[in-house]
Amino acid sequence: MKNEKKKQKENLRLLRSYSLCACMIFLGGIAFPMPSNASKATELATQQKGKQITGTITDSRGVPVIGATVLEVGTTNAAITDLDGHFTLNARPGVKLKISYIGFKDILVTVGSTNEYNIELKEDTEAIEEIVVVGYGTQKKVNLTGAIATISSDKLVNRTSANVTNMLAGQMPGVTVIQNSGQPGADGGLLRVRGLGTMGNASAMVVIDGVESTMSSVDPNDIENISILKDAAASAIYGVRAANGVILITTKKGSRGRAIVSYDGYVGWQSATRMPKFLDSYDYATLMNEAYRNDGLNEPYSQEALKKFKDGSDPDHYANSDWLGTLLSENGLFHNHHLSIKGGSNKITYSLAINYHDKDGLIENTNYNKFNVRANLEAYINKRLKVTTNMAVYRSVMTAPAEGINNLMHYAFRETPVTPIQFKNGNYALFKNEHNSVASARNGGTSKQINNNFQGSLGMDLDIIDGLKLRGIAATTFNLLDNPTHLYTQSFYTADSDTPVKTTQNQLTEYDAKKVELNLQAYLDYNKTFGKHTVGALLGYSQIYNQMRYLQASRKNLPNSNTLDQINAGEVTTQTTYGTETEYSLRSVFGRLNYSYDDRYLFEANLRYDGTSRFPKNKRFGAFPSFSVGWRISEESWFNVSWVDNLKLRGSWGLLGNQDTVSSNYPYQTTYEYGYDYSFGNTLYPGISIASTLANRDLTWEKTSQYDFGIDATFLGNKLTFGFDYFHKETRDILLQLPIPYTLGVGAPMQNAGKVRNSGFEVQVGHNNRIGDWTYNVGANFSRVSTKILDLKGGDTPGQSVGDPLWAYYGYVCDGIFKDEADVKNHVSQATGAPMPGDLKYRDLDDSGSVDSRDRKVLGSYFPKINFGLNFSVQYKDFDMSALLQGAADVKGMPVPEIRYAFYNGGKVTDIHMNRWTESNPNPNAAYPRLSMKDSQNRVTSSFWVQDASYAKLRNLQVGYTLPKQLTSKYGISRLRIYSSIDNLFTITSFDGVDPEAVSGNYYPLTRNYSFGVNVTF
Repeated sequence: MKNEKKKQKENLRLLRSYSLCACMIFLGGIAFPMPSNASKATELATQQKGKQITGTITDSRGVPVIGATVLEVGTTNAAITDLDGHFTLNARPGVKLKISYIGFKDILVTVGSTNEYNIELKEDTEAIEEIVVVGYGTQKKVNLTGAIATISSDKLVNRTSANVTNMLAGQMPGVTVIQNSGQPGADGGLLRVRGLGTMGNASAMVVIDGVESTMSSVDPNDIENISILKDAAASAIYGVRAANGVILITTKKGSRGRAIVSYDGYVGWQSATRMPKFLDSYDYATLMNEAYRNDGLNEPYSQEALKKFKDGSDPDHYANSDWLGTLLSENGLFHNHHLSIKGGSNKITYSLAINYHDKDGLIENTNYNKFNVRANLEAYINKRLKVTTNMAVYRSVMTAPAEGINNLMHYAFRETPVTPIQFKNGNYALFKNEHNSVASARNGGTSKQINNNFQGSLGMDLDIIDGLKLRGIAATTFNLLDNPTHLYTQSFYTADSDTPVKTTQNQLTEYDAKKVELNLQAYLDYNKTFGKHTVGALLGYSQIYNQMRYLQASRKNLPNSNTLDQINAGEVTTQTTYGTETEYSLRSVFGRLNYSYDDRYLFEANLRYDGTSRFPKNKRFGAFPSFSVGWRISEESWFNVSWVDNLKLRGSWGLLGNQDTVSSNYPYQTTYEYGYDYSFGNTLYPGISIASTLANRDLTWEKTSQYDFGIDATFLGNKLTFGFDYFHKETRDILLQLPIPYTLGVGAPMQNAGKVRNSGFEVQVGHNNRIGDWTYNVGANFSRVSTKILDLKGGDTPGQSVGDPLWAYYGYVCDGIFKDEADVKNHVSQATGAPMPGDLKYRDLDDSGSVDSRDRKVLGSYFPKINFGLNFSVQYKDFDMSALLQGAADVKGMPVPEIRYAFYNGGKVTDIHMNRWTESNPNPNAAYPRLSMKDSQNRVTSSFWVQDASYAKLRNLQVGYTLPKQLTSKYGISRLRIYSSIDNLFTITSFDGVDPEAVSGNYYPLTRNYSFGVNVTF
């Protein structure tokens, strides 16, 4: 094509720019400072006898090639070109030197009588084509026929989360990430690919280096790239586990050459993003007096009491407590340290990484720390056989108050400002003789989740004949979860007495869970090009065995107050125990066929045949096929549009399965439960009972069929990229527990009863360019997905019926507030209760002359239909800046009850309640109806409370500076960058609650993280 040469040169220039850091890594040395003549090339191996030769490596334009490898063929004697493209090497006459560099064709040079060589490298257009990781292999991006989103490691580094999931928010179209909590260790987001595909578990499958795993088991710094398989064509190779998408994570591997040592670290602190503004004790008491007057009752607070609340003269009896602010009083300090070393020779390459992460919470005794070790090794036994080993180990400890974070936050949202937190003498008070969130956080004991995880794999690649490889993986995962919870004894008092009014009982609970999983895979992989025809084939087998064991024990009344933490010390009469074991297995065969003609016409077919122990024998096997085609219009001889580099149309259809929504590993079997002891002959005997949930021997897979149409294009020398996808997905035979009569006395069995449809589209655009010393990159993505229930086999319930979306709010439509008595009389009756002026006015949707339960409707869903992201990065000389904006729209939310309702459950009020209906200001559009302690008719779900939860959030802003290499190279440092970063800097929204992203009702706030960090490479 006319524009091909321009495109290739631009790509090669970018590759050279990006590889500058890699070149400096090789120049840095592993542990010793560089000598004063560091600008000269460094030898990588013990030099063999011979004369010293020098040379310069350039490209076709005469530009020095930095970091090219000059290797004596058949040895490890090599050198790397410096900043000027120079190298120095000892070599005997007659030996051959191989010069190689990414983006260029290798060249062989024979050492002759001369001592100086000027070598020009030719561009390799095939080498610059982007490779994408797919199921059980890789493919050229330009030849993909499935919908796959990718992200590289540079988008993940220097972020302050220990969980990769949160970093993906806003980065790719069709990927929704919802973070519901900022609690350290429990702040991992909920990730969904192309909406909610089922009414049960809709989590995507996660595969790390070919082995099924979890997002929490990999450190972000260890990731090389991530591919998300979104449509059936890309996912079908994984069969029954791929209905909700597949996330493929490839970790960093070693490379041939000297050892490269890198350190990345940061420190920082946190603050809550958005919190409700609760009123102080004076305003609280004033509003409560008003509520009592509206109810015809005497005011609970006198004018004298109001005065004391205001002047603070008697805090023990007339307090002005900020419960939430006191509970969230910590700074939330955190730090992270990542050290890696990688390198290798012609025979073996290695990568070793160690990471330590420590993060305090905003609540006292809240912390999360994690220690990771990952080692990847590749050994080339001979020309045909390669052996790989991957090992990942981590230990994490999540600490929280024993009462539970959600309980404490719930308490603090409810505890009123007129109740003291702590008296002057140091004693703690009680709210309504129930609880004290601050005291429980400080002195109530701790709960720890200690997670020890090991995952190791041994792999083999054997070249049988040209183009045919045999590959195999044997992997094991072992996880040990230890969860000790020690509730301390606490005493609570009144203001005028040192005699406790309540003393809690200490208790120690130990919970252990052990998981072992074995994963075996073997497959033949064939790829061969015959002229213009390229054929690929894959045939494989895999099996998984999973076992889980649980054990729990508990005792109360341990002696020595709160210092003894051994369960044997507790009272035997209070002990409880529980234990069980479950297991399941999965066996599969799979295959794939690829065909490409002249890189223009593309075809792919996949088939996987799965069997699971979770279903009965006659229902446990299923076949899951997919087909996809592609047409690269830009490669046609008649297509002569110079500014179009690549234009591809693609389409796919496939069938996927899901087994992960079953309620247990044995849903088709009648199981037994222990602990049902019985008395016979004045003796107590241990007994068992049939499980309370019915079995169903007709269960089988959920099945998801999906078709996808897409366009991929690049323009103007790859400076502009564009992608579009339309998809339609239907999931049938969804596993549900439909309602059954209570008179049966047992729980409902699982049934294949539901059907859900997802459809939508995705758009992604990007632009990159270099102007003088400025380099910039901007990308945007947008996706919209609609979900609709199509069938429930008669099991419809309000808010979850045929025609409704998933995660729906269901209630009345509110037409404002009754202004006065005349307004009440002119409205139909309301079954929610006899209204008064100031109450909410509900709409009679069916025109029946009254408002009742039949007038309710779906008010929206708290799963966003629209997701979007905008990322921007710019570099000027040694300065760089990047930003990521993410948001969601067409989504509803309801603030938690303690925020939306005044005095809820004896609780407090917020600034929103100041803008209320009153007799002196009967505003029908006020933000809140009349105050009352008896307003249950106003607290039913309605459109008055369901709000627009759309938002736009600056996820990350980062500014960095890389020190000049002339300065750092003196100390053996090839790259030194310092930076500052802020996560969740601001949120734009009209939502009245906490952070609109946290729609599930969790109370612990999302956090704004400030950090300073450094990246060093030796």
